[in-house]
Amino acid sequence: MSEPEAEYPLRLASLVAARLTHDLSGPLGTIMATAGIGGGMRSDELLAETVTELRLRMHLYAAVFGRAEALSWQEMADLLQGAPGAHRLQFRFQVPDLAAAQPEGLTRLVLAAAMLAGEALPRGGQVTVMAEPGQPIILMPEGRTPAWPHGFVTLLAGETPPEGLSSRGVLAPWLVAQARAGGFRLSMGFGGPGAAPLMMLPPAC
Repeated sequence: MSEPEAEYPLRLASLVAARLTHDLSGPLGTIMATAGIGGGMRSDELLAETVTELRLRMHLYAAVFGRAEALSWQEMADLLQGAPGAHRLQFRFQVPDLAAAQPEGLTRLVLAAAMLAGEALPRGGQVTVMAEPGQPIILMPEGRTPAWPHGFVTLLAGETPPEGLSSRGVLAPWLVAQARAGGFRLSMGFGGPGAAPLMMLPPAC
């Protein structure tokens, strides 16, 4: 194992920690300001909205970066309302039964993949999650100028992330690492114009 490969798990953990700190501190700062802490103007409506956003984001990140629980498709859709940029995104689940609970490992991967698909839509749009029994799970980002993060395709091919990777780009290698650990296969499908759909194949497929 080369030196960069040996250091990769530690580097990935460090980037995840930095991403958590950044994405949770934003809503917390808004809460402090709207609560009148530090001289900010109090706004009860904005405070309530931001508290809800932070609660959802903490539960979402606990599932994506921590120990996931078995969640239903509907519960996953609800948690994604706390994802960064969710105000300009719509997460749509096309599944036979929204109330059906999914295994822990699949929960983590679907949430991480949906967040990554959201990052493929910097100008907003819709992320569609499609799932049928015995079939690959498909995630489709649709919107203006959709594009998967730079280097994601090379990660799917087995390459390690570049050493200059920042915390903003940690979601792609985290998704790939978790998929491989759980025996899932990730690949790009073929679609129309725009970003190609992401296909997730469970171990049994």
